[in-house]
Formats: sequence, structure tokens, C-alpha cells
Amino acid sequence: MIEDWIVIMCGVIVIVCALCVTLILIRRHEMQVIERRYKIRIYSELLHAVTELNLAGNDPYKLDIAKKNLAYTVNRLNLVASARVLKSTNDLLDFLNEHMGKDFDTLRLHNILNTLVIEARRDLNPEHARRVEAAQVRFRFFSPPQK
Repeated sequence: MIEDWIVIMCGVIVIVCALCVTLILIRRHEMQVIERRYKIRIYSELLHAVTELNLAGNDPYKLDIAKKNLAYTVNRLNLVASARVLKSTNDLLDFLNEHMGKDFDTLRLHNILNTLVIEARRDLNPEHARRVEAAQVRFRFFSPPQK
């Protein structure tokens, strides 16, 4: 009789432990999904902010708004981005600070943005990023001519 209770109790303990481990794994996966969604939003906002900066051209009002938007986005990016994305973002900001309001090399800007997108893809989904890189896809970006 005591042996039956021991077996039953061990079974209950194993089931409770299995449920706890399953719950922990489910929660961890949910947190990863939430983090990934937030990163996608921030990375998208970064590309949007760069586009707005390009589209502002020489209009001081639009340029001021675009700069503020870029600053806010970069600040949020600093909280969630991987080290490689942050390095690419620093390269982008260095380029923009160096060439803001002047003629600049559009090809160099596109190369920096390509690297940034590749690093963001690696951060979000490494397997898919490897397949895209193996296909040697070059991302295209719209940059209006500077006046």
C-alpha cells in the first residue's frame, strides 16, 4: 500500500515538473516572439527615418522633423539591437553626419544601408538571412538626387 502511494506521488511530481518546464519553455518562446516583433518595428522605423531624411532634401522644416525622428528611432534602437546592427547604425550615422547638407556618394549610402539590412535580418532570423545572402541579393533603396 505504501509502495503504491510512493509510485503515485512520484508520478504526480513528474507530471507537475513536466508541466512547469513546458510552461517555462512556452513563456520563453513568447518573449522571443515579442522581442522579435519589437525589433522588426524599430528596424522598420529606422529605414523609414532614413528615407524621410532623404526625402526632406533642402526643406529645413521637413529636415528638422526627419532628424528628430531619426534621433528618437536610434535611441530606441540602442535598447534592442544586436552589436552588429548597432555597428552598422554607427556607420550610417557617421556617414550622415559627415555628408549632411552636402553632395554625397549615393553608392556608399546604399552599401551602408545594405549592410544594415543584412545585419538586421541576421538578428531577426539567421537561417533566412543565410539563404538570402547565399542568393547574393542586393537590397535597393530610393535616394532622390540632392539639390
